[in-house]
Formats: sequence, C-alpha cells, structure tokens
Amino acid sequence: MTGRFDGKVALVTAAADGIGAATARAFAEKGACVILADINVELGEQRAEALRAAGHQARFVKTDATSEEEVEAVVRRTVEIFGGLHLAANVVGDAHPESVGPEFHQQSLAAFEHTISMCLRTTFLCLKHQIAYMVDHGGGAIANVTSLAGMLYNGWGGAGYGAGKAAVIRLTKFAAVSYADRGIRVNCIAPGVTPTRAYYKSGPEYARTLIDEQVVNQPIRREIETSEQAAGIMWLCSDDAAMVTGHVLPIDGGWTAQY
Repeated sequence: MTGRFDGKVALVTAAADGIGAATARAFAEKGACVILADINVELGEQRAEALRAAGHQARFVKTDATSEEEVEAVVRRTVEIFGGLHLAANVVGDAHPESVGPEFHQQSLAAFEHTISMCLRTTFLCLKHQIAYMVDHGGGAIANVTSLAGMLYNGWGGAGYGAGKAAVIRLTKFAAVSYADRGIRVNCIAPGVTPTRAYYKSGPEYARTLIDEQVVNQPIRREIETSEQAAGIMWLCSDDAAMVTGHVLPIDGGWTAQY
C-alpha cells in the first residue's frame, strides 16, 4: 500500500487540470505540502484554494515550463514557501492543435517544434532544476509523464508528440542512472486513454471519435481516470518503490500487453 508523504514537499507541473490536478490532489491528501505550477493562473489558483479549503497545504505558482527562468524560479519558490523539495511530478506535455489530425506530410515544422518543446524541453528543464536542488539536499523522487505514443504507434498527436514522448522516456532513464547513487529516483508513467483537455484541441466531435476508437484497443475497455494515473505517480514516488528507478509504468488498460 502506497505510504504517506507527511513532512514532504511536492512540486507538480501542469497542475491546473487533468493528470496534474489529480496528482496535486493525491499528494496533498497523502500529507505532502504541494506547489501547483501551471501557466493557467485562474484555474491553478482555484485548484490550490480548493486544496487549502480541504485542510491541505497548497500554493499556486504561475509557471511557463518552457522557460528556464520560470522553471528555476518555481523550484526556488517551492523551497522558500515550504522549506524544501522532496517529490516532483512533471506532467507538462502537449501536442500543437495543428499536429492532431493531419497526416504526417501535412504537418508544419512550427507545429512539430512546438510539440517537441512542450514534451521534451519542459521535462528537461524541470529535471535539471529539480535535480540541482535534490542532489545537494538528500535526494528525492521524480515522476515524469510520457505516453503510449512514445512507446508505440497509436495515431494521436502526430509525429512530434510521439517523438517528444519517446525522448522523455530516454531522458528519464538517463537521469535515473546518472543520479541513482545520489539518492534520486526518476521514473515515468505512460498513460493510456485518459481524456483531458489535450484530447479536445481539435474539437469535441473529433475527440470523442478518437477516444472511442482507442478504447476498443484496450483489453480493459473503458476510459482511464486521471486519479488512476495519479495513483501510479504516487506509487513511483513513495518508499514502496524505493528500489524502482528508470522504470516506465504503462497505465493503459492492458494496451501494451498486446505487443
């Protein structure tokens, strides 16, 4: 059973909605002090306020995770507000709307580069500055969010999304091996069909069709809840997973078991 995080400080990116919001809530409910980082100020503040109203320690810090200055700043603010950083969940990762739907040869370079930046640049910057603190302060546990699109072809998000998420897996493994001897564990989850706002970038009708088409490819034929993805992050960051690092945990209804 996944242990509690009393006395720990957690930083969650993309925490205003979807898997990030569910992860921030899960950390808080397990006793951690939580910093919610997101570019969406209104929704992020609402999430943090809701956690505080429920009796949890939570603060929102506006953060553009593609900016090194802002990523460095949110790590610094986390330490200033709650006195440390022990846990991190790097959830940021998105596909440009123009890369969802069109065939590979119809996608623009701008959309491809934007998607790579949202998936890979953000994860690199978060890891860099989280590890920079943890390496001098007793270690920690980090969970990144990749995707089934980074492991196999599933048709969603286009070439940039698949390439960016595959790179997140390699970056996770590189960091895990590089810092294992300094008490830092780095893992990632690979979500299956978990409808979030990213699915709806090309409109509700396309999103519903895509979700329905994907669910039938899962042995467990239903959509996956964001709370179920958060549960995987909780386990990877907990002491129950003390000997787990560099791991990719598919939370996918059995999709990858078929390959």
